[in-house]
Amino acid sequence: MKEKKYPLIGRERFEEYQGNLKTSSFDIAGTTIGTEKPLIIAGPCTVHSRQQTLESAHGVKAAGADLLRGGAFKPRTSPYSFQGLGVEGLKILAEARKETGLPIVTEVLDTRDVKLVGKYADMLQIGCRNMQNYPLLTEVGRYAAQHEKGVLLKTGPLPKLDEVLSAAEYIALEFEKQQKTIKLILCERGVNIPANSMRNTPRPEFLAELRRATFLPVIGDPSHSAGDRELVPQVGKDYLNAGANGLIIDILGDHEKPVTDDGVEVCDYQQGLRMSEFKRYLESLQNHRVPQ
Repeated sequence: MKEKKYPLIGRERFEEYQGNLKTSSFDIAGTTIGTEKPLIIAGPCTVHSRQQTLESAHGVKAAGADLLRGGAFKPRTSPYSFQGLGVEGLKILAEARKETGLPIVTEVLDTRDVKLVGKYADMLQIGCRNMQNYPLLTEVGRYAAQHEKGVLLKTGPLPKLDEVLSAAEYIALEFEKQQKTIKLILCERGVNIPANSMRNTPRPEFLAELRRATFLPVIGDPSHSAGDRELVPQVGKDYLNAGANGLIIDILGDHEKPVTDDGVEVCDYQQGLRMSEFKRYLESLQNHRVPQ
């Protein structure tokens, strides 16, 4: 890696980050990101209802999660699939934050929606499909810097190291222009090549490569990379063993069904970890520490 290509996020930027895995630290709505404790972001893949989301929020809070995830706007392969509740979903997430105190992470799909999503979210997510949507990267970075928000950038369908770091640099540049602390998390979510009955292929080794290249926090997404709730716990541990700063995990209620009462198919149902299993999983991670 040539440092001059990533002057804002390259590990060699500061002497304190050279030759180690120390991570930059910053605050998101009262939660400190970049500590030795793994960051846990959890919640429903998609906001389907108020009851579902509030129950999930209270459940992940009790289990020890740090931030609540939930999709209000959903990118779907088919135009006929459920696309999310939109503004109603954002309002439900805001209510969940008010009740639990958990900062909200939710995806923004379009430059036209950045201000709308930012009004409700504490951290704006840029999804896999948009990793190289440069106008969106720039607009989200600009808004986040202006309003003290964070950004979660997921890796693309089959990304190279240079592509991920360059995408992150687009966002970081907007923080730098405003002389603000770069509040950016990278997320390895696997590549779109199914393997060993998994939806995609997790790449803990790529996450490790990212950790060596940047001082930004890098987390793993065992839910979307595995696509199977039975595999999520082990894939998550594989990410953590590779040096991940944390995990983002899809959650389902213990008795949640694949179709809502309104007849809508629950998004990514097969990969959601049941709440009781999630609680046990976090208990098993209590002694894990992020390498520095």
